[in-house]
Amino acid sequence: MSGTSAVDLAVFSNRLDGIVREMENTLLRTARSSVIGLARDFSCSIVTADDELLASAEGLPVHVYGSGLLSASLRRHHPQPRPGDAYLHNDPYDGNTHAGDHSLLVPVFVDGEHRFTAIAKAHQADIGNALPTTYMPTASDVYAEGALIFPCVQIQRDYEDVDDIVRMCRRRIRVPEVWYGDYLAMVAAGRIAERRLVELCTRFGGERVRRFVGDWFDYTERRARRAIRDLPAGTTRVATRLDPYPGLEAGLALTATIEVDHEAGRIRADLRDNPDCVPIGLNLTEATSKNAVVAAMLMVMNSRPDEARARVPLNGGSFRCFEVLVRENCVAGIPRHPASCSLATGEVGVRLWAAITAAFADASAGLGSAEAGFGAPPYLAVVSGEDPERGPYVTQLLLGTTGGPATAECDGWLSFLGMPAAGLLYRDSVEVDEQKYPMIVYRSSLRPDSEGAGRRRGAPGNVCEYGPRAGSMQVFWSLEGIENPPRGVRGGQIPTVGSAYRVEVEGTVREHPDAVGAALLAPGERVGSRSPGGGGYGDPFDREPERVLLDVREGYVGIERAAAVYGVVLQGDPARFETLAIDAEATRARRSAASRGEHRDPVRPTASPR
Repeated sequence: MSGTSAVDLAVFSNRLDGIVREMENTLLRTARSSVIGLARDFSCSIVTADDELLASAEGLPVHVYGSGLLSASLRRHHPQPRPGDAYLHNDPYDGNTHAGDHSLLVPVFVDGEHRFTAIAKAHQADIGNALPTTYMPTASDVYAEGALIFPCVQIQRDYEDVDDIVRMCRRRIRVPEVWYGDYLAMVAAGRIAERRLVELCTRFGGERVRRFVGDWFDYTERRARRAIRDLPAGTTRVATRLDPYPGLEAGLALTATIEVDHEAGRIRADLRDNPDCVPIGLNLTEATSKNAVVAAMLMVMNSRPDEARARVPLNGGSFRCFEVLVRENCVAGIPRHPASCSLATGEVGVRLWAAITAAFADASAGLGSAEAGFGAPPYLAVVSGEDPERGPYVTQLLLGTTGGPATAECDGWLSFLGMPAAGLLYRDSVEVDEQKYPMIVYRSSLRPDSEGAGRRRGAPGNVCEYGPRAGSMQVFWSLEGIENPPRGVRGGQIPTVGSAYRVEVEGTVREHPDAVGAALLAPGERVGSRSPGGGGYGDPFDREPERVLLDVREGYVGIERAAAVYGVVLQGDPARFETLAIDAEATRARRSAASRGEHRDPVRPTASPR
């Protein structure tokens, strides 16, 4: 029987999450870059000294699993850390997600013993790449990227900066003051965790906390095994395909084999049948390869709409139930230096992640989800230029989002932004972006009729346009999911895919269909994106007419699409949504005709360029 009471399990687990939330709030409120301080592209976590994730609160799914790999790297390279130390890590070949994520590791000592490691991982505005962007999808190797790589190097000793490392960053990174401000925010987050963990152990006793940690992992492991036994037993083979990219003209076939073992209460995944590392920047790292499977399966395990079932926490206890087989020199495995992993938090991992959740949705009613939208159109671009008043700037924008996928019980989230973020990133404030940078946001709106229709519909995408107010602006983005769009499940439909375009000063619209996009904009010019929606779940003709009416009133779905795709006929003045009502008789007739196999129109209306 557990030595820790149920009350202590609840109190200590919530206290640890509270410490992580204090780290998160510190980082969010004190960071200088918009990608951290506005968009919240970061995660904080607490790991045990033996590399098991203990708490992550609202950590991004793409970041969470790899925390233990980072602390293991710390122990390998620095076997005798001391109080006051801190380490900078962004090495994609040694446990980090990708070079664009700087991780700050703070070892925490209690009574002279290394008991925990506090980790703050944050995406950077610039990392010294050859181009002013943290994403280099066409880079042939890490040398072509040009990023500064820090393989868990010491950046603080006795609570003071190691100035050699700081000077390197200030010299190489394009916006040194922004980087240094973000670095100080990460240090503050780590030191807050250090202080609070020591206080926790002092107040309740180090041995009591140690006992809780072991019992908490055992408890969450039992919950995970119970949830695994609710999944369909046996082997599921997942296949998906990445769109063509420059240097990868045929696209890329991806696969995963997932074995659910009820008797052992374990999930075994095999990614070894995937292609070798590719000569562009799409290779996954060990952290993102394993994370794609573990996070996807935890989503599946927590997706069943049963209030009596306890949720499975994301920590080292539940991770014990997973085995992910990967191989070296594999696009979805362990990269071999100098293979480029610039987009390791995106494309390939997102494809596998989405395919796994969709496969389980098709296999068993109530599980998983449809696929979310793919790619990073200009609403998620990295932009740079020269502000005539403030000097050079580089930042990643988050002025939109991909539509979230539908599940068995829920419509997709409007702010989902793909599987790696799962709705935890924030959209930029238009007003703050326009104050911080010499830019104008001309448009930010929903994209009607872009959702994947279904009994539960995916979220619609959105339309965004922006450009420089003064000086030129360089913009980098990428598109994905055009030839192989996100799919619906169990009769749900695919959404409208993403796209990018440019608007000249005189108003001419030029489409940018290439997978990798770049533009140099002058004042008056703008770049635009139409983000993809999320896939649908179930037959659209099974959607409750009242929900369809609400979707029309909210501007998500048009009146014609409501009739053609959902079989719901509305009456009233289309110009006054409050007058719209369901024509019950016409709706019954239309749906009855469809049930007899008569024609119903699934064709998606084509969104105009503007």
